[in-house]
Amino acid sequence: MVKYFQNKGDSLAPQQAGARRLVWDLRVLNILLIAGTVLLFVGYLAMNNQAAANGFTIRTLERRVSDLEEQRKKLDMDLLGRQSMQNVEDQVRGLGFVPVQSVDYLQAAAGPVAIR
Repeated sequence: MVKYFQNKGDSLAPQQAGARRLVWDLRVLNILLIAGTVLLFVGYLAMNNQAAANGFTIRTLERRVSDLEEQRKKLDMDLLGRQSMQNVEDQVRGLGFVPVQSVDYLQAAAGPVAIR
């Protein structure tokens, strides 16, 4: 569709300058829309890549936590074994101590005690 306008000589001429400007504006708008779409796509890919990397890091840390908990359980069992009465008695005998046969208790004197 060609638009006509009236110029100084009262004759009708096609409005070509405005049409060229409109076409140029549409080209610029299309280029901006394509560039924006590409930028959004690249941003989406970057965020998706970062999320995948974070997931891998989290999975690695969860495995490390699981391994450490398993190691803690083994150390707790080892500690309980070392604290058992039989183990303590064996260590005491190894140091040369002998079992006590009878115990004598001292009775404290009833009355005031001097404190310095």
